[in-house]
Amino acid sequence: MSDEFGKLKLQIEQLQNEAEQLKKVISGYENVLKLNEKELANAEEIKKMYETIVELSRKELILATETSKARESASELSRDELMRAFERIRELEEENRKLREMKRG
Repeated sequence: MSDEFGKLKLQIEQLQNEAEQLKKVISGYENVLKLNEKELANAEEIKKMYETIVELSRKELILATETSKARESASELSRDELMRAFERIRELEEENRKLREMKRG
């Protein structure tokens, strides 16, 4: 009887040790999973930032094109038209400056 009790006690200790090892393995997997989730979240944020940069660059290019076209046509305009064109150019350049600041920020 005492011999069986000893065997059972040994089996319980072995099972408890195995359970502890499995808990450590599971904990390791949970940590890896958390790190993977954080990495994925970081990658998603990076992707969104690049998308924002691309969109701002696109808008800046459109405004630069408009500014260039406005300057080209300015020579053909009368004095009043010329003043309005320069005002629009200043507005576009100011908008470009703000876009660049947004892109940097």
